[in-house]
This record gives sequence, structure tokens and C-alpha cells, in this order.
Amino acid sequence: MKLENQVILVTSNEPWGDLWYSKQNYAYELSKNNTVYFINPPTKWRPGNLFSNPITEGSYNENLHYINYENFLPLRSNFLNKLNNKWVSKHLKKYFEKKGITDTILWAFDPLRLFNHKELGCKFGIYHCVDFYYFQYLGEYELCQNSDLLFATSQRFLDDYGDYDAPKYVVPHGISTEEFETKQEELDNLDIDIQDYALYVGVIDHRMDFSLLERAIQKFPDVPFLFVGPLRLYHRPIKEKDLAAAKRIFEEKKYANLHAIGSRHFKTLKNYIKKAKFCISFMDMEYHANTVHHHKTLVYLTQGKPVFGPIFSEYKDLGNIMYMDNDPDGQLNLIANFLENGEAPELEQLRIEHARQYTFENVLAKASKLVEQHSS
Repeated sequence: MKLENQVILVTSNEPWGDLWYSKQNYAYELSKNNTVYFINPPTKWRPGNLFSNPITEGSYNENLHYINYENFLPLRSNFLNKLNNKWVSKHLKKYFEKKGITDTILWAFDPLRLFNHKELGCKFGIYHCVDFYYFQYLGEYELCQNSDLLFATSQRFLDDYGDYDAPKYVVPHGISTEEFETKQEELDNLDIDIQDYALYVGVIDHRMDFSLLERAIQKFPDVPFLFVGPLRLYHRPIKEKDLAAAKRIFEEKKYANLHAIGSRHFKTLKNYIKKAKFCISFMDMEYHANTVHHHKTLVYLTQGKPVFGPIFSEYKDLGNIMYMDNDPDGQLNLIANFLENGEAPELEQLRIEHARQYTFENVLAKASKLVEQHSS
């Protein structure tokens, strides 16, 4: 069974919208050769869901659709969770059958729900781990037990799945070939009036090292720092000193060289990256998931940009094209040296060549072979 002309159900714990994570990117790329239904996570449970639970559908393009549904039951215990999963899965199965859709593939990114592809009527099930979830959710246990294949973006993730029988493979973050090309007209009409800026793209939340960011803003007052992404300071607890720094930076707007413009559609981010002088990944390495990789790194490298941050385990061998140091002072010194002395001109092309290894054409070609191998 090849990943061509299939109907693929993609589950995600983050909904379809302008903010794209791995799940949205995979869904978009898979839809180039398949029909994809991206199943959004449900909203907060309400008692009325017991009696009325309509499924609604929208479309991004001809081959990519998104599905909205709600939980029938509150997930207050493992028993209710499993019962709700059976009920919702049967509900979705009937919905697709009425549309004449059967023999689907489940490509699950969501560790919380819809954790048995057979109950959904799917002929094949894949669980793709793109982050550390620490096995804190029932759904991840069930997915590992039920799936025909286990994919992960890092071997470090796969090492946690040693007790499960399904074949396990590294299938990494990918990048669309569309991200390598920019149009001058779009660059000229970008909605910012700053040049030679440091750029961060992504969610601004507890995973960031705000203390380091504040030091950088203070140390390089002539460098504009541009942030493109949603501000979520209160979704998860932040260390007291970091929260104080985050408030000064983003709420009190204490620093004139800080520019935060909110979210932009993923497909426009390459334009902001193209015009950046360098990019930053100031992530808090005490947050375990940060130690492996930072998804936006590939997007930065497609435009050949210098990236400054800590030493992520997946990038530890890329010291020739990235600037990495686990010591905050070391990261600041690397930026200072770069601003004063520049860098070798050939590094830009080396970064682009590295990123091209991870185009979705290459990543999905590997995944397709694995699906074909284990579905025969």
C-alpha cells in the first residue's frame, strides 16, 4: 500500500488554522497525492454534547478538509475516556461511511484521543510522535498498543517505545519545497518597517528562555528583535524570574527594539525569515522537550539564515552551520562576534543544502516505503 490516492485521517491536538505545526504541514503535504481529513481537537465539553453532537466540515483546498466534532462524555477517568473514544470513533466512522469513504489510514499526531484506528474503520494506523509527551496521557499508551507503525521525529522519542511491538522508525520534521522560494513583490510589501532584525518565529510561551532574551535585547540595543507568533504567557507555569522578564518585554513593552506583531499564516513566514539578519532559538533547556529540536530551525535554514541557540541533541553535529552554546553567556558572545565580524559567505548555501535533505518529498518517500513494507 503506497501513500498515493489514499484517504488519510490526520488527528491533531492543535486545530487547523494559520498557525501550522508539524501536523498541519504533514497534512498539507500528504494532500498533494491523497485526500486528507484533518480532525480538529474538540472544544471544552458541555452537557449538551450528550444529546447533540453534529460533525461539521470545511476545506482548505480540494484535497484537504478539516473536521469538527465534540466529545460525548467528560473525560474524568480512564473508563469514561475509553467509552467516549468508542462512541466518538463510531460517530466519525458513520459520518465517513455516509460520504462513501472507507478503507482509510489513520495518521495520528494527537496523544490524547481517537487512539484506536480500527474503531474508526481505518485499515492501517500510524502514531507519529513529534514531541515529548512523557506518557502522561492514556491516548499515547493506547496508540502505541494499537498502531501498525510508530514514527517519531527523533530516536530519543523512539527509545521510550521499546516495550511496544509495532515497528518503530525515525521520520523527522520535514520542510516543503515551497519554503525555499520567495517572491520579491511579497518581500517588498511585508508589513514591517525594520531591517537587519533578529527573528523568532513561533509560539511565545513557557518554553522560551525569557531571561536570556531580555539580556540579548539589552546587550544589542541597535538590533531590532522581531517576534512573529502568538503570545501565550499564562497557558503553562513559567519560572518566576522568566515571567517577570516576559512581562517587561511583551506586556510593559519596556524595550524600544522589541517588535511583536502576533501570528501570521505559516506560508508567509518565509518572507519574514528572508529579510532577517539572523534567527534565534532561545529555548529553556530545563524544559525537557526543548532539548531535542526546535521545529522552526528547518524553516530558518531553508533561507540560509544564521541560527543562535542552545545545543539541541538533533543538531549537535551541525556546529559548522549553526551557532550553539548551552551557556547563555556563550550564546550572547556568539551573536556579538557575528555582528562584529560577520561570517563566511558560503555558510548560507551550506544551510540551504542541509535543509533540502528534509524536504517532504524525501521524508514522505521514506514513510511511504515503510507503510508499503508493513501493510503487505
